[in-house]
Amino acid sequence: MDLTLTQLRMFVAVADAGSVRAAARRLDVAQSGITQQLQKLETLAGGPLFERDVRGARLTPVGERLRLRADLILGECRKTEDEMRQLRGELTGRVALGLAAEATMRLFPALLESYRERCPLIDVHLTSATSRMLTSWVRDGSLDFALALIAPDADIHDMDTAPLFDTEVAVIARRGHPLGRSHALRDLQDAEWVSTRQRGGGALGNKLSALFEQAKLGPPRIAATTEAVFDTLHCIASSDYLGLEPASLAGHPFFREHVEIVPIAERAARTPVCLVRRAGVPLTPAAQELATMAVSFARMLPAQRDA
Repeated sequence: MDLTLTQLRMFVAVADAGSVRAAARRLDVAQSGITQQLQKLETLAGGPLFERDVRGARLTPVGERLRLRADLILGECRKTEDEMRQLRGELTGRVALGLAAEATMRLFPALLESYRERCPLIDVHLTSATSRMLTSWVRDGSLDFALALIAPDADIHDMDTAPLFDTEVAVIARRGHPLGRSHALRDLQDAEWVSTRQRGGGALGNKLSALFEQAKLGPPRIAATTEAVFDTLHCIASSDYLGLEPASLAGHPFFREHVEIVPIAERAARTPVCLVRRAGVPLTPAAQELATMAVSFARMLPAQRDA
């Protein structure tokens, strides 16, 4: 017995809806049809995919694994359908891209406006997260491509990357911070920090530790880590915590009246923001158009001044 796309679509519908009845309504099919397809899937899987109780249907561990595969397979099917339509000249479909915070601020608004003029019927979905997370979502096909920070130790052996611009990081504090006029990192060694990084690592968090190590200081005191740079800046703007973040974000309209750069002499290494895509996997025409425009827009960005 072979696995079918219909089975996967029904399985995902039940997982999303929480019950066979709700999935049947959503798909406009008979409940018995879904139940039959799920039984076939469970035979292939060698065990139950859902735990059923009064609250509905919840995925078993086997079901969780199948859901990951199903999302990937169905996502590729949607992309293939989009691509076939686009190759016929129908500019409809969806593009999913991921953006690091600095790419969102410096590049995306003007890029989106221009892209919408060219491709008004394409749905554009934006995801923001740490660069490691964005890269993993490109790898598993959840995103068509990403504009992400690529650290020197990043595992990108299966990716194609195109450098767009370098990001300069700086120590950022709230305006009026008692250490806001410090000129050396040693003056900040007793401060507490909020760091933007994925659990277990992250380029900016590593940069902060490396900066302290290069200055022959003890490790920084990390009060908390976040997975979104704007969460970090909110913490910094309303407290005495410090952060090591892209310097240009201190000029963001949401934050420039609330945070400032601490003018220490030490500098962290620059990190390139790159366009990241899966190697050997072509983008749909709509995604390729947006990726090409991103590269062109990045070349027109003004050079950043040092913090």
